[in-house]
Amino acid sequence: MAQYYHAHKVLLENCRGHSLCMRRCPTQAIRIRWGKAAISDDLCVDCGTCISTCPSGAIIPVTDPLGEISGFKYKVVVPSPVLYSQFEPTIHPYLIHQAFKSLGFDEVVDVGFFYSVLTKALCQFISKSQRRRPMISSLCPSILRLIQVKYPDLVEHVVPLDVPREIVAREIRRTFPEKLGLKSEDIGIIYIAPCPAKIVSIKQPAEKTRSWFDGAVSVRDVYAVLHPRISGLKKQFTPDQVPKDFVFSVSWTTMGGVVREAETENWLSVSGLDHVMKIFDDIENSRLRNVDFVEALACMLGCVSGSFNIENPYIARSNSLKQRSKYEHFSIPDDSDIEKKLNEGYFYIENPVLPRPTKYFDTDLETSIKRMRERERIYQNLRQIDCGCCGAPTCMAFAEDCVRGEAKLTDCIFLTQTWGKE
Repeated sequence: MAQYYHAHKVLLENCRGHSLCMRRCPTQAIRIRWGKAAISDDLCVDCGTCISTCPSGAIIPVTDPLGEISGFKYKVVVPSPVLYSQFEPTIHPYLIHQAFKSLGFDEVVDVGFFYSVLTKALCQFISKSQRRRPMISSLCPSILRLIQVKYPDLVEHVVPLDVPREIVAREIRRTFPEKLGLKSEDIGIIYIAPCPAKIVSIKQPAEKTRSWFDGAVSVRDVYAVLHPRISGLKKQFTPDQVPKDFVFSVSWTTMGGVVREAETENWLSVSGLDHVMKIFDDIENSRLRNVDFVEALACMLGCVSGSFNIENPYIARSNSLKQRSKYEHFSIPDDSDIEKKLNEGYFYIENPVLPRPTKYFDTDLETSIKRMRERERIYQNLRQIDCGCCGAPTCMAFAEDCVRGEAKLTDCIFLTQTWGKE
């Protein structure tokens, strides 16, 4: 079984076995063993639900330390547009860029511009493509991993276009060495991520050999050092200090960003993994053939709800909308230029997204069928009330654990009581 990277870990000394993380996990990747949470590497999709759910704070994020940038001659930071929404609308985004430079970064590159470019490319791609409908966005890494783990038949529906952050990093990697007279390895590119899935997509991409980024830091970690610097810079800031070529956009930070920009009738937006899975169930059952595209996001409201953020997502959404009306500034290439790049393969991902092998079922068909039959036999002997006392989220999950030898039938308190009476 392949080894998978995850941007969180369980502090066993803090875990109280509350079981909330186990019950809320959308892919049933968590078990409670000996009173402690254990996360299955191959089933976890890094949605961050467990981090925000745990009342003990026992599941914590794992990110790169900001100090790791010191080893590069030229340092570039690419903030997620969500970062800006963590600050009040009165704070100009240019101040945030200046604060980054005071931390040692040489350049700040705004990714928002490429969101609008990719929207146009997406519209052109969907209008010409004969792929199965509806197509599913590749923007949210948790959604990609959810499809790989729980909906492998839907991998053919995933749009094969790369995400804006990777396109930005690729452009930096290709153009900056010549512009600066440096080697590519001398330039460090860091992403500021709102959730663990974005970090995992950089550390272990699902659709390419390696990311164009050198590392990723959480919004939470960066905010702690940015905020005091911004407070100091704000005292002497005036709007005329903003360069005329300053680029800023907060597109796609909230649910429906892609659909709003595309202005099409047959596109659908959905957020929150529970809601996403209902839509995916409908797609599997051929109920959404009249929909061309589904913008699916793991977090409710979109990326402003990422588990690595600081601000309340509703306040962050409000901040983002106000910042967009006050500060947004960029120019979009014409459609012909985007069409040319699309035809040249500029926007495409390197490799197709494939189903992820999991330990739940062997890749050998005969073995898988045997396991499924044994799972069903065990399940029929259970109460089927999903009490969770055995440490598994559902009776079906418990039956699967028994088939794999990771649990015993006596772990079910009801079966133990029955056998005790006999």
